[in-house]
Amino acid sequence: MDLSTTNEKILQLAEKGGATQAEAFAILVKTSSVYIDDDIAKLGTAQTELGFGLKFIIDKKIGYTSSTLTFESIDDFVSRAASMARVSDPNPKFGSLPSPKKVSGNPERFYDKTTAQIDSEYLTEKAMLVVYNASADNVSVPNGTLRASSVDFNVMNTLGVDAGSKSTMVYGYFTAKSEASGSVGEGVQRCWSRNIADIEFDRIGEKLKEQALNVLQAKAFTEKWENIVAVVAPSEGAQLLDALIGSAASGEHVNRKSSPWTDKVGDVVAYEGLTVFDNGLSEEGLLSALVDDEGAPMQKTPLIEKGVLRSYINDSYNATQLDLESTSNGMRRGARELHGSFVSPVSCRTTTLEFSSSSKSVDEIISEIDKGVFVEHFAWPQVEPTTGSFSNEIRNAQLIENGELAGQIKHALLIGNLYESLKGDLRIASNLELQGISDVGNNGSSIIPTIAFPGTELVGQ
Repeated sequence: MDLSTTNEKILQLAEKGGATQAEAFAILVKTSSVYIDDDIAKLGTAQTELGFGLKFIIDKKIGYTSSTLTFESIDDFVSRAASMARVSDPNPKFGSLPSPKKVSGNPERFYDKTTAQIDSEYLTEKAMLVVYNASADNVSVPNGTLRASSVDFNVMNTLGVDAGSKSTMVYGYFTAKSEASGSVGEGVQRCWSRNIADIEFDRIGEKLKEQALNVLQAKAFTEKWENIVAVVAPSEGAQLLDALIGSAASGEHVNRKSSPWTDKVGDVVAYEGLTVFDNGLSEEGLLSALVDDEGAPMQKTPLIEKGVLRSYINDSYNATQLDLESTSNGMRRGARELHGSFVSPVSCRTTTLEFSSSSKSVDEIISEIDKGVFVEHFAWPQVEPTTGSFSNEIRNAQLIENGELAGQIKHALLIGNLYESLKGDLRIASNLELQGISDVGNNGSSIIPTIAFPGTELVGQ
């Protein structure tokens, strides 16, 4: 089934059915997966999903529905969307669907053919390479996931938008477990890429083993250290900062007056050495495409420039409320899971946050810190985006004293306020890494280095 041809038919039926405007979204996702269970690769799968979403608009009354069109006709699909629109309350804030803009570039710019053609057997070899390099007499890999996906989407509306893009994505998640003398340790590693050739699976296994063995040496932290510096690895910093910046810079939250950055464009919101872009055209970005998921050409948007807030991110709906242009942040696709992307209409979300880096190594950053902690892994990194407060359990971390690592710790919480830390004397390393965002509400990606956050507390449990 051709995506654009089907979308065209859907829109024709929508206009015949009384729609004043309509938008059709079609997406084809193909995924191969393999799972690790107690050092053994199991359950290799291949899944193909074709889905459609339809926004049916009658003046300011909006109905949205989705379907795979497997068990119903296009006519029934469109009729359901029309019925939903007719019973909906008018949305006085709705202005219009986006008008078409010129889209340039090859639709396959972010598509890697080799990655798209990967099968479960190939993934099994790569996953077992992780297991082989992680395993030791007292270290095992109890579970893991590795999957490769290709996506092809088209979005079309009755104002003339007709655009799409293709891309690929690889996601891996592995855990290691170590045991010795009654103690248990763990390691956690994730990997993300648009091209599987860029992933060093043997290095992932080695890092897993190193983490799991290091945690065996951890001692319970029973003190309370105030006003310290927390050096946070890219994997954990990405989760925290995407949640915070993605929320604070969201046009949706600005419109609701729930963002602490409302009416603060031009104000200092961060350390002068911090610059952050939202880049939907990032060569590494997991959601990179020629257009966003409502057909607006992707762009690179400065959010924070040398500590100063420069812009918000917007889809077309929220941009209208702010009397601004869309920044091409109308998203349905996610960086962790592509299946089911058609089920909901677009929301205002980040694509790829690109952070500035420095020339300093992580070791050099640590050498500048008198008292702090180096965090490689939280139990679940979270931050309250409205207030900036966080309290995260540490799973893999080392103390820092007098510029040196001073021993592995466990049973501790890192507490602080991320908005306040951002304005402090951040120390930014050089080791930029691509990280996907695991939180379902954000689900973009970041290219981010290790960052040291001042003004935090380390509290023993």
